[in-house]
Amino acid sequence: MLGICRRYASSEEEAEDIMIEGFLKVFQKLDQYKGDDERSLFTWIKTIMVNQSIDHFRMYRKIYEHEVVTDTSVMTDYTEEIVTRLDADHIMQMMEEMPEKQRVIFNLKEVEGYGFDEVAEMLQESVNTVRVYFFRARKWLQKRIKEEEKRF
Repeated sequence: MLGICRRYASSEEEAEDIMIEGFLKVFQKLDQYKGDDERSLFTWIKTIMVNQSIDHFRMYRKIYEHEVVTDTSVMTDYTEEIVTRLDADHIMQMMEEMPEKQRVIFNLKEVEGYGFDEVAEMLQESVNTVRVYFFRARKWLQKRIKEEEKRF
């Protein structure tokens, strides 16, 4: 669960805080769990951790992030496959450096598999804003990976 929270947090400490808050909710709502197997329990807990991460993001988002986004020039159809020799920890470190709003949207869309409409609803943003931040995140990550690959 720490790995899930870490994808949304700016630091290991922040991820630990989110995870602890998430487990508190798990224990508080355990009587609401209706599943009957270990897999559904994992999915239920994972959903709580993702929601806790989103709640944490909403609670601590900075005022300047409420900008109106109208730049759609970054919405290109990216088809190039990223092949890298970077290990997962290095990529996680890069993700922690990604601007917060971009990181949250990227994780919800690419890692958790939510659609743009769902992400927009969760974050209380317009779909176009979510799309722009998602494509900015992809471009940011592409650039960082290419920079790192040059170092090898």
